[in-house]
Amino acid sequence: MELPRALPDELLLGRLIRYVGLSGESVRSFSFRVFGSNRVSIHPFLTAGISRLSKFSGEDAESQLISQTLAPLFFFYLPQHSNSLKKDLLSGDGAGAFRHSQLPSFNSGGTLYLKWCPICVSQDLFNLGVSYWHRSHQIPGITSCWEHQVRLMSFELKERQRLCAGFPPIVHGVAEAASDIENDTARFGFDLLTKMEQIIPTIDFTNRYRSRLHELDFITENGSVRRKLLMRELVTDLAKYPMQNSLFPRHPTDYHYISELLSAGTNCHPFRHLLLGAWLFKSVEKFFEYSVPVEESCLNQRQNSTKDELEQRCLLLLKQGYSLEAVYRETGKSRSYLKRLAAINGVKLHLKPKLLNDSVHQRIISLARQGVHRRKISCICGVGVGSVEQAISAEPGLVEWRKKCRFESKRRAYRVQILRYRQMQPGAMRCNFKSDCAAAFFWLYLRDREWLEQSLPEPKKACGPIGRWLTKKS
Repeated sequence: MELPRALPDELLLGRLIRYVGLSGESVRSFSFRVFGSNRVSIHPFLTAGISRLSKFSGEDAESQLISQTLAPLFFFYLPQHSNSLKKDLLSGDGAGAFRHSQLPSFNSGGTLYLKWCPICVSQDLFNLGVSYWHRSHQIPGITSCWEHQVRLMSFELKERQRLCAGFPPIVHGVAEAASDIENDTARFGFDLLTKMEQIIPTIDFTNRYRSRLHELDFITENGSVRRKLLMRELVTDLAKYPMQNSLFPRHPTDYHYISELLSAGTNCHPFRHLLLGAWLFKSVEKFFEYSVPVEESCLNQRQNSTKDELEQRCLLLLKQGYSLEAVYRETGKSRSYLKRLAAINGVKLHLKPKLLNDSVHQRIISLARQGVHRRKISCICGVGVGSVEQAISAEPGLVEWRKKCRFESKRRAYRVQILRYRQMQPGAMRCNFKSDCAAAFFWLYLRDREWLEQSLPEPKKACGPIGRWLTKKS
């Protein structure tokens, strides 16, 4: 048996589908001849039994495993399970490979899909004469094509025989553009898979993540993570991501999500690492070339140098034109400290990218005075929510003004609710207002009681059972 030649970035399952389609052999016959069972279920991106396939095709088993499946991602991000997973995939123990991939623990072992890009299908048909399943599109959580930056389409694998999926179909219509965070993550995943075809390095993710977060001022000088600020920024950027499942933070206070990624020895789904890596480093090259500052040298420097000496050293490096990242690696001081130090001493920084300039700052203040929500301001101006909050806090009296505007807006809305209810229910008593307009009633009762007393109907005198009997009698 000779499998069709592997196409660029082709999935191993896609090669098997192409073989079945070109040879005309039935799926059951092929499965029994290669895997020894006509009921075998082939996993789309963690295909087991590659040693059997290599004997029939005459190719190297490890080369197929590394270049045509998503196993390298699991080897890289789950190094403690890599040997067992590799052994199961080569030998054909699909159940063992499924367990060692930790997919059941990640709540990701449910329905499987094959994904494709409509533009890739058109180009493959034009250039190669056949459409095929791309490996980089099958990364769990990836929703866009790294090359064309459009949303991927998906096909649910319902049948046990995955070889019956067929070729990616042609879809006529306009492709939907993907968001920046989707494209960055897709590109990060593709570049990572390409790099790991040569070598799968061993990296201390915890130190690398924490160092980058410290550089971005998400970690205090004492080593504590600013979880609220970090999760608020992350969740805001992920709001444009179409998928929201166990691979993403459930809410802005899901601190367990980031704690797992920053804890050494904790198993996390590879896509979570991809997402955080793309968000922090933007590119695989920067991720691998990033040099973690040596903590011992920073500690020794802090012990042997006084505060003034360290401050003068930071100023000297900034005046010489060093970037904030370079000064941070030399001195261990965060970006916020260096920015503040440069502002106090009149040192001009050549920041890149230059998003929060004077014009953007003035626009933020203008929108804030109009009562626009800070998240809306962030979207309009193209800066983070933290930058918007910092600009608003620095403007004298603006915070108190916005608080007063919110108070007046809420009071006006609750007053209108009470007046409309009285207009629609002219015979309603005070107890009806209390039950049907509870939020408005109690808010005004605590903060605007005089207006509430004047707007509510006159209270009626209580009438006991004897009074009701006499009324009926008369």
